[in-house]
Amino acid sequence: MEVREWSRVGDGGTAEIFTDDQGRIVKLFREWFGKESVDNEYRKSEWAYAQGLPAAKPLGRARYGGREAILLARIEGESLLQRLQREPETAEAAAGEFAAYHVRLNALGADNLDDSQRERLIERIGRAELLSEDERRTVLAELRRLPDDGRLCHGDFHPGNVMENEEGWRVIDWIDACCGHPLYDAARTLLLLGFGTEAGGPRGSMAHAAEIFRGVYLKSYAEQSGFSEAEIERWMLPVAAARLIEPIPEAEKVKLLGLVRHRLERLSGEEREDGSAEQEESNE
Repeated sequence: MEVREWSRVGDGGTAEIFTDDQGRIVKLFREWFGKESVDNEYRKSEWAYAQGLPAAKPLGRARYGGREAILLARIEGESLLQRLQREPETAEAAAGEFAAYHVRLNALGADNLDDSQRERLIERIGRAELLSEDERRTVLAELRRLPDDGRLCHGDFHPGNVMENEEGWRVIDWIDACCGHPLYDAARTLLLLGFGTEAGGPRGSMAHAAEIFRGVYLKSYAEQSGFSEAEIERWMLPVAAARLIEPIPEAEKVKLLGLVRHRLERLSGEEREDGSAEQEESNE
C-alpha cells in the first residue's frame, strides 16, 4: 500500500494521520517514535473502546515504510477545534459543554488501566533537565502533598481531540490515558489551552477564542466537579514541570519554565510566611 495514495487528515508532533483506500484512519508515527510507545497507544485505544468510552474502534497494528502505525475506524464529523475556528462566537457555550463532558469522563473509575498517573508524573519530572535538582525536588515534594485517586484521566483532553457529529462527541488520542486524580486532567487541559504555540496546531490555532474558552472551562469544571478553582490550580506546578520533557516547540518550553519557576517562587514565599507565623505563635 502506498502512503501517497492516502488522504491526509491531520499532522501532529508524533504522527501523521491519513485515511487509507479502505476508509480506515491510519495514524502513521514519526520514525523516531518507538514500537513500544506505539504498542502502548494501541493498548490504550483497545482499553478505552472495551470500556464503552466514546473512542474510535481499534482495527489493528501495521508498519509502512519502516514506520509504526495503528489503524482505527474513522469517526465522521469535525473536531471541536475546527468548529471553534469556523465559529469563534460559540466558544463560551462550547467551553461549558466541554467542561461538563470532561467531568463525566473523570468520574469514571480506571483501576484496571495499567498506567499510574503519579508514577508517570514522578518519572517525567525526574527527567526535566531544564529544572535544577533542587527545583525538581521541590516540585516532587509538592506533588506528594496532592491527593491521589483511581479516576480516569485522558491526559490530552483539548478541543482538537474531541470529534463532533450527529451522534454526539467522540474522543481520540488515548495514549496519555492514566489512572489517578481528576484534577491532574483538568490542570493539564488548562495548560494545553493556555500555552500552545504550534502554528495550525490544536492549541495555537484557537488563539482568537482561547481566553474566553479557558476562563469558562475553569469556572464550569470547578462548579460541576465540586472542586474549587484553587484546588485545580495547585496541580499546575507538577503538570507543567512534567510537560517540559515533551517534544514541543522551544517557545512553549520557555513559557512553561517561566510558569514553573514563578509558582516555585510563590510556593517558597508561602512557606516563609507559614514559618514566620509559626515562630510568632511559639514566641507568644
